[in-house]
Amino acid sequence: MKKHRTLIIIVLLCVVGSLWALYPTWQAQDYRSTIDAFGPKDSAAKAKYLADHDEAIKSAAKKAIKLGLDLRGGIYVTMEVDVLKFIEEQATGKDALFQQVLDATSAEEAVSEDPVVSIFTKKFADIASPKGKALANYFLLSDVKTGDDKEIAASLQAGSDEAVDRAIEIIRNRIDQFGLTEPTIQKFGTRRIIIEVPGAGDPAQVRQLLEGTAQLEFKLMKDPKIVKRVIDNIDKYLAGTITSSDTAIAKVDTSAKADTTHKEAAIPTKKKKEVAEKKDTAAKADTSVKTAQKLSPEDSAREADSLEYAGLTDAQKLAKYEKIHPFTKYISKGVSKDGKMVYVTDADRKTMLEILNRSDIKPFYDGEMSFAFSRPEKGQNGENYYMLYFLNSTPELTGKYITGADKDSRDGKAVVTMQMDDEGARVWARVTGENVNKQIAIVLDGVVYSAPNVHQKIEGGNSEISGMRDLAEANLLKIVLKAGALPAPVKIIQEQVVGPSLGADSIAKGTESIIFGFLAVIIFMAFYYITGGFVADFAVLINLLFTLAVLATFGATLTLPGMAGLVLTVGIAVDANVLIYERIREELGSGKSLKLAIEDGYKRAFAPIFDGHLTAFFSGIILYSFGTGTVQGFAVTLMIGIAASLFTAIVITRIIFDILLERAPGAIKFG
Repeated sequence: MKKHRTLIIIVLLCVVGSLWALYPTWQAQDYRSTIDAFGPKDSAAKAKYLADHDEAIKSAAKKAIKLGLDLRGGIYVTMEVDVLKFIEEQATGKDALFQQVLDATSAEEAVSEDPVVSIFTKKFADIASPKGKALANYFLLSDVKTGDDKEIAASLQAGSDEAVDRAIEIIRNRIDQFGLTEPTIQKFGTRRIIIEVPGAGDPAQVRQLLEGTAQLEFKLMKDPKIVKRVIDNIDKYLAGTITSSDTAIAKVDTSAKADTTHKEAAIPTKKKKEVAEKKDTAAKADTSVKTAQKLSPEDSAREADSLEYAGLTDAQKLAKYEKIHPFTKYISKGVSKDGKMVYVTDADRKTMLEILNRSDIKPFYDGEMSFAFSRPEKGQNGENYYMLYFLNSTPELTGKYITGADKDSRDGKAVVTMQMDDEGARVWARVTGENVNKQIAIVLDGVVYSAPNVHQKIEGGNSEISGMRDLAEANLLKIVLKAGALPAPVKIIQEQVVGPSLGADSIAKGTESIIFGFLAVIIFMAFYYITGGFVADFAVLINLLFTLAVLATFGATLTLPGMAGLVLTVGIAVDANVLIYERIREELGSGKSLKLAIEDGYKRAFAPIFDGHLTAFFSGIILYSFGTGTVQGFAVTLMIGIAASLFTAIVITRIIFDILLERAPGAIKFG
């Protein structure tokens, strides 16, 4: 046993690590069972449970083994970007010959997976070039210098790739807002996008979400006095100070001073967060994300110095503050220095949206101001935080005026340039001229991507936004700015809906197949090889544990074919042991001692076992490389199982036999 001490420690660490990796999966399933246990009449209790355990549920779901559509149910959508339409719209001149090239390209792209631009240039060379035409006769592109056909083709290809990237960003943004969990969005080929939305059950709603036109808007930050008045009225209504019949209170003249009749405590924050430093640049983007500072109840209540709180303990002050300010309490944890923006956690954001979307709350702000959140950013503790913006309800400008946007690097800093058409340039000059030293938020589909600070009046329609952390962030903003006028239409070409009942049935039958297969193997091995069989059965259990742990660790998605891979893994796991045991029986039959027979059996069986596992592993690599979807799921599970099988059959079982040889050699039987 001493000679295997290191190996034993390694095996134990692997087992403990595997159990640790699988704990979130068990935890997520426990949360799911608890949530499903709530009945239709327990909606309030269910909402409270979700709010109380929001972060824990999200954390467990993120680390747990993810279930594919065939197991969980949901919607599978394949979308295609109309690259040919993009090419057509880039052309400045068109004639019958050009249309002939387009028609030929359309006919071939329907049956080919080649890039559309490559097909187009090939058809152009076959049809138009012999008649003396060049691509420069039809395309006048800003980034093309020489007018050479290859340069124009490269520019068209870059533009089509960007159109697909922009479509992916818009789709991801919409799905994130929709609240659908664990979506998978990936580029397939050169012009297709695959979207898997587990748990979604309304295909019409998802279709509307994916096919809608992107809404890019530029909105001014709201006057802090109006923001305070609106939030005060929401607080009063939620606290029961005013009723729904007093909604008109929220619609007073915007020039009126903020309501001061109600004495309230100062916002209970120990230290308000400051926004990113504003440098003197035209339309500089405030992109620095600050983590909301969480305060202790004692610190929060201590700053509530109103006379209303005199004589109360810190806990009583905090309780009274939250009772008087049932809405403000969610936005008082991290406030910018100027009071225009706040930072909220993911859980608080969801609660605030539930409040703001209530039909009895909307009249207090609808038409006068709007609430918008930024994209999620990681805080110092790894938790997601959102910046909350108070904006005008009416945009100053929309994305239809944007003609171009690009990213660049100047003096080592990332910048984004934005161009507008003539009408947009006139509006932009007026808006920036009237709002110098104010922030204008760039909002795509309700999400704020940046809030540049206007330093001076911008004329000519050319603006520069700086302050990004790197070129990747600048590229995202460029995509957002160009998303309002998507140059290539995107259409759904395939849609599949998997019902949750079918998924549940697949899970049940898949689990049964694993259990029955495992029991059959266990019974046969124990009956045929006696002690060796029990050792092999133990190795199979460890093999399954390692396989599932690896799936969880790398965030793999378990599909129905993946479960088939697990069943096959059970068979493969004992195959190596069968080879070893048969070799040991031969050595024993030749008159060797038990110890020597086990040693020679493992030594001489290693080569064929390794060759067989290696061949099967390469087969899995080929399946994964050339397969798609379900085939890849099967291949991933198979490869992990093969690797785990080799380790358990060669290492773990050998350690067990060596220990038995030292402690109880008489108990070892091989049938």
